[in-house]
Amino acid sequence: MSKTKSSGAFFTWLKIAWRLFIRELGRGELTIIALSIILAVSSVMALSSVTDRVEQGIMSKSAAFIAADRDLQSAHPIDQLVIEKAIDLGLNTDKHIYFSSMAFAGDEMNITTVKAVTKTYPLRGELLISQDLISNKSTVKNGPSQGEAWLSKRLFYALSLDDTLLSSDTPPVIEVGELALKVTGIIESEPDAPFQVFDSGTRIIMNIDDVPATNVIQPGSRIFYRDLFAGSDSSLDELVKWLEPQLKPNQEIRDVKDGSTAMSSALTRAESFLMLAGVLGLLLAATAVAVATRLYSQRHFDSIAIFKTLGASIQQVRVVYLFQLVLITIFSVLVGIIIGSLIQSVAIGAMAGQLPSDLPPVGLKPLLIAIATGFVCALMFSIPSLLKLFSVPPLRVLRRNLGDNFATSIMAKIIMALTTVLLVLLYSQNLKLTGIVMAAGAVLVVVILLVSNVMIRLSRKIGTSVGGSAIKIALASLKRRASENTSQLIGFTLAIMLILILYSLENSIIKEWQQQLPEGTPNHFIINIAQHELDQVKQEFEQQEISLEQFYPIIRGRLTKINEEVLLQDDKNESAGKFTEGEGEQNREAKAETEEEKPEGRVGIGRELNLTYTELFPENNALIEGEWMVEGIPHQVSVEQRVAERLDIQLQDKLSFLIGAREVEVVVTSIRDVNWNSFQPNFFMIFSNDVVADFPATYITSFYIPKDQKLWVNKLVKQFPTLSVIDVEAMVQEIQQVIEQVSVSISFVLLVVVLAATLVLLAQVQSSLDERRKETVIYRTLGAKGSMIQNAITFEFLSLGAIAGLIAAIVAEVSLYLLQSQMFNMDWVPHPELWLIGPVSGGVFVALVGTISTRSLLKMTPSELIRQLS
Repeated sequence: MSKTKSSGAFFTWLKIAWRLFIRELGRGELTIIALSIILAVSSVMALSSVTDRVEQGIMSKSAAFIAADRDLQSAHPIDQLVIEKAIDLGLNTDKHIYFSSMAFAGDEMNITTVKAVTKTYPLRGELLISQDLISNKSTVKNGPSQGEAWLSKRLFYALSLDDTLLSSDTPPVIEVGELALKVTGIIESEPDAPFQVFDSGTRIIMNIDDVPATNVIQPGSRIFYRDLFAGSDSSLDELVKWLEPQLKPNQEIRDVKDGSTAMSSALTRAESFLMLAGVLGLLLAATAVAVATRLYSQRHFDSIAIFKTLGASIQQVRVVYLFQLVLITIFSVLVGIIIGSLIQSVAIGAMAGQLPSDLPPVGLKPLLIAIATGFVCALMFSIPSLLKLFSVPPLRVLRRNLGDNFATSIMAKIIMALTTVLLVLLYSQNLKLTGIVMAAGAVLVVVILLVSNVMIRLSRKIGTSVGGSAIKIALASLKRRASENTSQLIGFTLAIMLILILYSLENSIIKEWQQQLPEGTPNHFIINIAQHELDQVKQEFEQQEISLEQFYPIIRGRLTKINEEVLLQDDKNESAGKFTEGEGEQNREAKAETEEEKPEGRVGIGRELNLTYTELFPENNALIEGEWMVEGIPHQVSVEQRVAERLDIQLQDKLSFLIGAREVEVVVTSIRDVNWNSFQPNFFMIFSNDVVADFPATYITSFYIPKDQKLWVNKLVKQFPTLSVIDVEAMVQEIQQVIEQVSVSISFVLLVVVLAATLVLLAQVQSSLDERRKETVIYRTLGAKGSMIQNAITFEFLSLGAIAGLIAAIVAEVSLYLLQSQMFNMDWVPHPELWLIGPVSGGVFVALVGTISTRSLLKMTPSELIRQLS
């Protein structure tokens, strides 16, 4: 019986909660909290949809650089079970084998890298094959048929083949091992062509089923195997999960972001930019909800007191208001999802010219994150305000000031902090970014407490020494509402700080990234220039009015000793990744030892290095220690920073190199940081001219050539068959497009964040309206003019905004330092403009919002204000 009564009472209170919800929704009492939740959900839905779609579009398009979505690399044959598992998961597959061999054509022969593929190659991107070198027209192809082969231009000319026979019934024939292959095309563009300026050149693409007939692969041969996969993310993730426990030490599963190429670095950085932009929007949305629920609670202190006076228990009050909060959350989440979907659709349409044309549809991830954000923010960030609300005593009916100053419990603050961590981690799925956000938050709280207390306490003293009643009233108000102003400062500062970070992201960091690939960035490398051909090659470029970058001589040598200590040579580094597609030279040479049991003594690089010499300091390098090529010191070398760290090389150390049959000794006079993502030749060791100038060398350089002059490159290679020209234009263009698309996406995020910040400021100002209404009644009753009161309010908000802007600039600078150095792998650059933009824009922004929000108070007569208070 008691249970039935209890259940009936519960439903009675639910009905009361429903009627109260309908009444307050109609009166607009729930407007501010509904708007904040709608803002949180719609902004997160729009931001996560746009950034997620742009990121997926970029990744999908960039997958062409490995010709697949994932690939499995191995130094030994890969079990056929892997392909069978992939097919069972509905994935498209391809198999590659790489090996070196001699290619013969009549009396001509040349060493070449053979790439054996299936007919499904490529799974992503386009393979362009040409049969007409005069017009340079190419055709999109899949892998060659059995008995056919496609050659790189350099190999085609090196073997003195006749290009007029390519499309005839009797095409040229080459021999690879014991197999004769018909040459039916010339490789114009490979989606997964290796970006290794010291290895690329002579290449053959043939059918994988022809490999056994060549009889080239023998026990002990250096072979590289690669399985490629393309399909849905879920199937790919399931394959990777199944594969990883079975991988051998010399096997690796990767996507286009892995490795150390310029493309992978660009994609990783783009992903970080988009993730950060979304997290900043999420934090501001959560702040809006927290401020709105605080305002909502303040407006219901009297209602709670009346409920308790009429006999309602705390449990019954909780049922009414928690049910009301759940209802408004459900309503706001649904509206927010609809608005967010419309915003992202409009935004994608408006930015269509700068985004990939084939963006994927909106997935479930943005929807789930938006729903989770709405409910988590509404329920968890409202806890401090609701706890304060439920604690209002019944005596407030008689004494209206009771309950105004209940402090937020430590537990409630901990819950809010943990919720913030959870939201950031849920959205970003990145521990480093979550740690940076938390560190910035801690700095923000400490700086606000210090600066606000000092400045607000000083305001009363300053007020006694300045003229003008309005300024005195404003400064006195800052002192009187010190606790409330500190709370408002947190909201103001967070809003301004997030805007400043996004502003810097778009106008400083993105531009710095763009400057790494300016217009005219070299889009071709030319290597294997013989000493006797150097002047002729320069002359050919001068005639075409094409400017060349610096020429670097290339000499091969092995580091053998450091300060007479003989280095152990681990030759596994040389064979591992010998034919790895897309992995940078620097990754193989500077790779740290990962074996659990390291041998005693220093282990050398384990392979010959590409050495050079020059007196000119190379571009895209930065001097870390020492001096560049000091005069009067013979036999100098400059060492790349990561190699120096790995081998514990210090300034003035003596290094010994074996070059050919001769040993040379040099002294370390400088250590350099190298930008490996620049499209310039880069080196680990650079000698002074007196060390190796008498050694035979080939030369390397880079240049930019417009599309309409590309046919001339064919003539150059035909004239100098030993040259290798590497076209990296596709990669340069793709990285430039990635930067542009990220920039456009961040502009959209900045717009949404500014709108969210405006709502946060409005909510903060609204929370102080009741007290300002009382003050206005007193001032007007005492005869103060409306203009003086308005000036006082404006100056008060101007002061709060300027203080918030200054704190925001401090914390934003700290945050940008952590983000640039830890997240984006960029050198930190100070942002002095923030120290001016922060206080000025903060003061103006907060003063404008505060003045507009309180303007209505000055239009009322004292009697109207008194009636509204009662």
